[in-house]
Amino acid sequence: MEQENKSKFFQLKEKTVTFLREKGLYVTALLCLLGIGGGALLAYEPPEAQPAAPTPSPAQVGASLDERLEEARAAPTPLPTPSPTPIATAQPSPEAATPAPERSNAPSKASAPVKGKLQWSFAVEELVYSPTLKQWMTHSGIDIAAAKGTEVHTPWGGTVDLVYEDDSLGVMVEVLHSGGLRTVYANLAAEPPVQEGQRLNAGDAIGQVGDTALAECAEPAHLHFEIYKDDQAVDPLDYILLIEE
Repeated sequence: MEQENKSKFFQLKEKTVTFLREKGLYVTALLCLLGIGGGALLAYEPPEAQPAAPTPSPAQVGASLDERLEEARAAPTPLPTPSPTPIATAQPSPEAATPAPERSNAPSKASAPVKGKLQWSFAVEELVYSPTLKQWMTHSGIDIAAAKGTEVHTPWGGTVDLVYEDDSLGVMVEVLHSGGLRTVYANLAAEPPVQEGQRLNAGDAIGQVGDTALAECAEPAHLHFEIYKDDQAVDPLDYILLIEE
């Protein structure tokens, strides 16, 4: 029995070997095709269907908009930041001229009534010594050294206001000018050639240097000259130009 089974086994083996020799190539190709097809099927697995997103209802949309509106109303509105305004820097004009100094109210200086040196200066806020009176005193005008008989001229045009003789300053003539000016000429020679109310032009003669001023008789020959501005004595040298001979 056992011998018979072995005989069958060897017969089957020989048949299988013979089949594989004759058909083995076809079997191998078939197995390859089957393997390739199975792999392709595994690779091409359709994706699982994704559930469709639910479409919001009109009520849901309205609620969402209401919530956004409420959030916008609650949020503070930012104020706009103003842009800085540039500060204009004033630039000096190249054509700007240097401001002129303030001009004095006094008129331009005119020529002195006579030519000569200053003999006694103006002094109303201090005392000066008088060689004639031998005392300290004020002096409301200036004394211009000039020889006796020298002609005296008015610096500006005006009107003769007074012609008289003073006990201290001798023969005097006063002339009114525009601008509140008054000029006074003293120590003149007797009988000046002008009279009160007479109109004068600048440079007209109003008399001659004399020796009639008793208060200054100890001094050399001179013209005593005073100027008043609005009835206040002022320094004549601020108004006239003293010319020495």
